[in-house]
Amino acid sequence: MRLRSFLPGLTISLLVMFLPVRAAVQEEPADDVFLRGYIVSYLEQVLHLRRDRLLVAVENGVVTLSGTVTTPEEIDRIVDAVIAFQGVRRVVNRLEVEDTRDRRRFKSWIEWLRPPPGRATVRFPAGDLFTPPLADQKQPRFHMTWQRWRTGSGRFDIASVGFGENFGLLRWPRGHPGDGWQLGISGAVFAIFNLDTPSMDLLNADYYVGFPLSYRSGPWSARLRLFHQSSHLGDEFLLQTQDTQPVPPAPRINLSYEAVEVLGSYERAGARAYFGGTRIVTIDPSDVGRSRLQAGAEYRGNPVHWHTSRLVAGLDVEAWSETGWDRDWSAKAGLLFRSPYGDARSTQLLLEYYNGHAPHGQFFQVDVRYYGIGIAYAF
Repeated sequence: MRLRSFLPGLTISLLVMFLPVRAAVQEEPADDVFLRGYIVSYLEQVLHLRRDRLLVAVENGVVTLSGTVTTPEEIDRIVDAVIAFQGVRRVVNRLEVEDTRDRRRFKSWIEWLRPPPGRATVRFPAGDLFTPPLADQKQPRFHMTWQRWRTGSGRFDIASVGFGENFGLLRWPRGHPGDGWQLGISGAVFAIFNLDTPSMDLLNADYYVGFPLSYRSGPWSARLRLFHQSSHLGDEFLLQTQDTQPVPPAPRINLSYEAVEVLGSYERAGARAYFGGTRIVTIDPSDVGRSRLQAGAEYRGNPVHWHTSRLVAGLDVEAWSETGWDRDWSAKAGLLFRSPYGDARSTQLLLEYYNGHAPHGQFFQVDVRYYGIGIAYAF
């Protein structure tokens, strides 16, 4: 009898002891009305998403998102932001991409630096409407590259550096996002150093300034560029002999010219082809050839490594009337690291190979082959 009378009391005691603990551990449901208001305000004020395009419903801490956005990357950004809110237990994702043809995990050249829609003038836009050729050795960009040269004078280690960028001044978007005209200014310095000398002698420096006018319409893009280039031999090079230099001694000439360049390209599914030419308007010395042709192809693969990097490769072929239209081949391949959410800034780790006339100033008559590895930065 004593045991039977003791059991009900023990049961009631245990219930009294454990029920408050469980109630304390279990978090009370968040206020759905206030939680929805916080989420809607964040999406509108921080992510700049209009309420008529994105609908938010909250029930017992479960958030349901519906509506349309422009890219799959934007869906990931929205879901990651909402799930981080305190009180959100789960996110039901019903978001869709506006154009079903664009359901992919990478952006094309068209989408990389998409200008705002409409016809208003954009001052100092980011990026350009025409993507500079990846394998072209003389495009304005920041890079540092180690190269192993092979010439008639032997084999040498060369450091090739470049400091330059394209800066947009004005952009006139057309009706379709990504289309329009843009006027800019660009400048660069390209220099090479002989790493096999005690003081790492400067061999040559090319100075460049230009005014590009770029255009885009869907997969088609083009660039008209008026530019000036001048080349200067390094003092150490002029003082050294042939035995210590990767190229034969050369008398200093005032190689300077102004030229007009036209390039056009077509892009599709991550691949790109381009073709064009350059006409030198004025040059010193005046007897140097004035026509140059250029063609190439490029590829950007799907993002890998948490969608932060992708494989890139390019081939550039040029021919100059001054060198008898001999073809100069340049190839680059490697990884491009960037944000998966469309940020244009990137870092490129590239392997490269070149076979042709030296692309540096007054050495244009020297045949050279080299391979190298370098890093480039896009701002």
